[in-house]
Amino acid sequence: MSCTPCAVPARIPAIPIAAFRAQIEEILFHEALRNMYEVPGIDVPGTDNIRFNRAYYLRHRIETVRRVRMTARTDALALAAMIDEDYEAARRWAKYTVEEMQHDRLFLADLAQHGWDTLRVLATPPLAGTVALVNYLTRQIALRGGIAAVAYSILVEWNSARFSRHLVDRAEQEFGKEFVKGSRAHLHIDAEEDHLAEMVGIAYLLVNRADSMQILRCLLVDIAALLRDSFIELHHITSDAGAVA
Repeated sequence: MSCTPCAVPARIPAIPIAAFRAQIEEILFHEALRNMYEVPGIDVPGTDNIRFNRAYYLRHRIETVRRVRMTARTDALALAAMIDEDYEAARRWAKYTVEEMQHDRLFLADLAQHGWDTLRVLATPPLAGTVALVNYLTRQIALRGGIAAVAYSILVEWNSARFSRHLVDRAEQEFGKEFVKGSRAHLHIDAEEDHLAEMVGIAYLLVNRADSMQILRCLLVDIAALLRDSFIELHHITSDAGAVA
């Protein structure tokens, strides 16, 4: 999978970081709209009339743990590449990724409330879409460098900032406060440390030194499509189980 065009164009002059972020926001907003139209049963703000599917929620949380652990490897590959690309970017990326590696514990704590211990979670095979995503990131890091992993984190942090609180609120209404303590802690960390701004800042260093905005655009569109495939897959395997009014 790759958006077109994806060849490295001529290097463009640096733009102000505010304008750079605005371009990213425009891309991600468009992809979020595609999700609303293309992902069945998507639960986002304004869709509270959709039934809460317990099986979907739990499998989503399991997949979040699997994805955190699987992308820890691609994050490390990106760090190795980034050290030669921009050392300051690498320093900031290293701090972020070390913290991200701890976040599986937060979701595992919530899953334990549902009777899912760590061994059971890790024994659950990842979705095909997650495997495809990690394979894509691995290839693109080898081809493009650290910006590929940063693009993934930008997308994840952007979606977390806009949609995760709604999901956690819905889960708390369904299960109770004890079942979302880890997820609430994760929301607090992301907001307190403004991870989205940090990822945009790292991308700004890398894009202005090595690639162009078009490369970042391609990566964001491709990654969004792979994540969309995962959510469609998740819907299909849980649509007949766990739905409650």
